[in-house]
Amino acid sequence: MHFGLYLLRKECITGPQFIQAVSRQLETRPQIGSLAIATRRLTMRDVFRILSLQSVSNEPFGQLAIQLGILTEVDIRDLLALQIERTIPLAQVLVDIGAIESYQLETELQLFRTAMSEGRLSEHGAVNLDIDAIEAAFATFEVTA
Repeated sequence: MHFGLYLLRKECITGPQFIQAVSRQLETRPQIGSLAIATRRLTMRDVFRILSLQSVSNEPFGQLAIQLGILTEVDIRDLLALQIERTIPLAQVLVDIGAIESYQLETELQLFRTAMSEGRLSEHGAVNLDIDAIEAAFATFEVTA
């Protein structure tokens, strides 16, 4: 996400493109319940039981599974890692939607990594980058939507 915000701040992508890419990435991210079934940690019955409870409690799926004793914290960490692994990177989504060309993406990624390694995008700076860039994205999105 930081790299996407970096691109937004540098005006390599627009606010609406950033929002579209994040939305697309979230839409294609595998759900924890599906991953738990695929890895045989849960049955369909278990998933429906958790989802039923989740509909009235609004607690995270993993937290409910732990409370019910169906999954452990280690199971949830493993499933979250698998979810991240199987989620399409934001940079790829930006290329897929035509927000940025792959050659430009590679150049910007190198510049971003260099800036990070040299401390020019420190944690404090990254927080400011996030807030400013998100505000800019939503301001742009509202104007053009």
